[in-house]
Amino acid sequence: MSKSCRKQRSRAVAPSTSKWVTRHVAHAFLVRADAALYNGILASQDPDSGMMTYFQATRPGYVKLYCTPTDSFWCCTGSGMENHAKYGDSIYFHDHQTLYVNLFIASELTWPEQNLRLTQSTRFPDEDSIRLSIHLPKPTRLRLLIRQPAWCPRAAVSVNGRRSVERKPSTYVEIDRVWKDGDVVDVQLDMQLRLEPLPETPQIAAVLFGPIVLAARLGGAGLPHGADMIVNERMSGEILDLPIKIPRLALTPGNLRERVRRNAASELSFSVRALEHDQPLELRPYHRIAHERYNLYWPIES
Repeated sequence: MSKSCRKQRSRAVAPSTSKWVTRHVAHAFLVRADAALYNGILASQDPDSGMMTYFQATRPGYVKLYCTPTDSFWCCTGSGMENHAKYGDSIYFHDHQTLYVNLFIASELTWPEQNLRLTQSTRFPDEDSIRLSIHLPKPTRLRLLIRQPAWCPRAAVSVNGRRSVERKPSTYVEIDRVWKDGDVVDVQLDMQLRLEPLPETPQIAAVLFGPIVLAARLGGAGLPHGADMIVNERMSGEILDLPIKIPRLALTPGNLRERVRRNAASELSFSVRALEHDQPLELRPYHRIAHERYNLYWPIES
């Protein structure tokens, strides 16, 4: 189960701009940042009404239940609203002469003390590429540290077309140079399909692509329009009690990439076939699931 207030607390301790920021401190705060941002915070808001969840269940065949505009206000409603106003938090940190690029979100940074303007252009996580464009009134020596997350086994970094490949997950790629106006840094992250087991239960796992957890779309059986906007979960009636048959997937770490196929390079949508009658299933980012039943965790074959 994921709760908005828990995700908010996990991000509230980020050091932001501080004189004691180091690469080790920054990465320690951000080790689960992508997962919390996409799989928890972004997943908690109804894309149609703007309402928030109190919690997001991992129960197979469940639905996201959202608050109403006027008749339900849970503890996570308040923190849920705050979360969506903080997408700019922690994208960048800096100390006196070092800029940390922590999160891959299209944005523009102004650093007045260094007269620097940096533009980050990306469609992450739908695409694995990021471009950082440097704007300076005069040549300036700075250290640029670009985060290579734990889920990324390889990162390709190019400065004005000169490419290098880094294979050090859970650290930062460091570029220390004199920067000039118009310099460009291109980053390509190696996003791969992988299984992430439940803690202490390795036979049950979720399917992820990079940091993005993928959920199976199970349809809207027993969900009339608006039934997932509730005052109280205990009053939500039969929609939570309806028996839902969960397909079985024959997945192992060894066959994952063979069985789970991406539908198109331009979007995060995957296909997999269930054991029952060779039934096709679509896996899509959990944060894009709304108003339908889903499943997140699967038994893994030994």
